[in-house]
Amino acid sequence: MPPLPDAQESPAPAPPPTSYAPPPAARGSEPDAYAPPQAPGYAPPQAPGYAPPQAPGYASPQAPGYAPQQPAGYAPPAYPAQGYPVGAYPVAVPPRGLLPWALGLLILIPFPFVGGLASGLAMALSGGTSRRYGGVARENARAALNWGLTYLLVSTVLLITHFVLLFALTSDSPASGFYPLGIPITLYFALSVLHLVLVVVGMVRASSGKVVRVPFAIPYLRA
Repeated sequence: MPPLPDAQESPAPAPPPTSYAPPPAARGSEPDAYAPPQAPGYAPPQAPGYAPPQAPGYASPQAPGYAPQQPAGYAPPAYPAQGYPVGAYPVAVPPRGLLPWALGLLILIPFPFVGGLASGLAMALSGGTSRRYGGVARENARAALNWGLTYLLVSTVLLITHFVLLFALTSDSPASGFYPLGIPITLYFALSVLHLVLVVVGMVRASSGKVVRVPFAIPYLRA
């Protein structure tokens, strides 16, 4: 009997595919989580009521106008206030007309007759300038001007008279004595002493804020 042809074998059905799931890693063996870089100054949001720890010695800034509460009975230390004490600077003194009388001391210039003439002229000029201040300064400047011009006029007349008599009485023969030739110069020196006394008194009264009066001076300027 002839052999039968081999029967065609049908392929065996493929097993159904199964999904692959890697085994879970053991706890604690997970790789580090990736954190993206953050911009400078970025602070991640925090849960309400969470306060991060601060470095030692760090004091957090406070809002304007905030004052921490102090325990009862606590008094902050007192520090001396900066600045100058009250009354450290002298109060400005108003003009009193002292300068015109002080210029009368120019009579002490060690040159014959020059000091007296310069003294009277300086008092007159300074008195006319100081009259613009008003008040006590105006009165003292007016008195200094009147006396300065009076002294300048009288001393000039006495000096001129002395030199006129000197040339008139000694043109023919020398003088035999000091008088009567020395009368004008004696009066000039007496007037100069009076001028020096008035100048000192005027300076004292003007520096005290008082009015200086010279009743026998020629009233070139009236009040």
